[in-house]
Amino acid sequence: MYFKIDPVFLEHFKELKQVFLYITDECNLSCVQCLYKPNLTFHLKNKEIELDTALNLISDFKELGASKLTIIGGEPTLYGLSEGSEPLFHVIRDAKQLGYEYVRIDTNGMFSDQMLDDPDFKKLDEITFSLDGYNSELNDPVRGLGTFEKIISNMKKAVVNDYNVNITCCLHKELLKTDGDGTSRLDSMIEFASSLGISRINFHDLFKTGIPRDTWTGNIQSSIVDWASVFEDVTKKIEAEQYTIPVRIPQCFITAKEFDSNPGYYGYCPVKMGERVLVHPNGIIRICSLLICSPFGVARFYENTIEWDRSTTNELGDHTVDCNTPCTNQSKIAYPEDLVPLCVSFKPKQDEIIWNKEIQWENLRK
Repeated sequence: MYFKIDPVFLEHFKELKQVFLYITDECNLSCVQCLYKPNLTFHLKNKEIELDTALNLISDFKELGASKLTIIGGEPTLYGLSEGSEPLFHVIRDAKQLGYEYVRIDTNGMFSDQMLDDPDFKKLDEITFSLDGYNSELNDPVRGLGTFEKIISNMKKAVVNDYNVNITCCLHKELLKTDGDGTSRLDSMIEFASSLGISRINFHDLFKTGIPRDTWTGNIQSSIVDWASVFEDVTKKIEAEQYTIPVRIPQCFITAKEFDSNPGYYGYCPVKMGERVLVHPNGIIRICSLLICSPFGVARFYENTIEWDRSTTNELGDHTVDCNTPCTNQSKIAYPEDLVPLCVSFKPKQDEIIWNKEIQWENLRK
């Protein structure tokens, strides 16, 4: 071990499966829905994780049991850009040498296409592009003028170069509408992704649920009630195999009665399970992504030490760790029609390596 790790940290993360390495706070976009926006705006002392520190962290987390690494930001392709991106390639190369089974990068797609030719970049098991529409009219108002064209160009080259290409798409209100002919825009987005030759599309929700990001993300979310019918429609089509690519989509909400029928399944919570860590340049280690850009976390890393947070900013403070409940971090507001919130990562029957292989969560479905 490179770090002296607090025993409480070791105990809580004894079932650690994955690491989200927010390797830099720098970004070349300012997307409307970005939950990371404060860290991109403020001039924080540490804007990126120094290379040796990053390598030592992923080494120690691998020793603790992690098998999947997501390199994220900010925009991770900016990491070490002034050095020809060698620091980024070094992280990818070392992660594979350490034995991480699955190494992926989550990018806004605005990088030079020459990066896709690098042999170390090609070691990635997955490259995920953020794309929020099937044309510039839907995507660019959310992600920025001209982004659609650049993202699609890099995505097409990645497909040609045999990368495992995925799309992450935010469920903004314009995407949940129907076109003039009655066609679901969400269906059109899935069909467009399939036409590009990508491997999978993964949707993220944007609901305002009493969490920190509500105050700085734009008002482009759909209503909670409208979402229920959309989710039901897409789920039926997934189960009927009407889509030609795998679709991961968050359920987001469920009736309290249905939750109580199978709390062991619907109560999925990475915070309570300790199956993931989110590591940030400012030294905070947290679990729940809903708390990004807040002071909350579970630990801090500094000077080769990982110290458990024993203050009031420990995100476990509000959680009943030994009990299955609806999402604790989204429970501060009243929900319509007897609905309760689920973890944003709860995506039934999802095609995802940790969900299916590592924790086999679908086995808990009744």
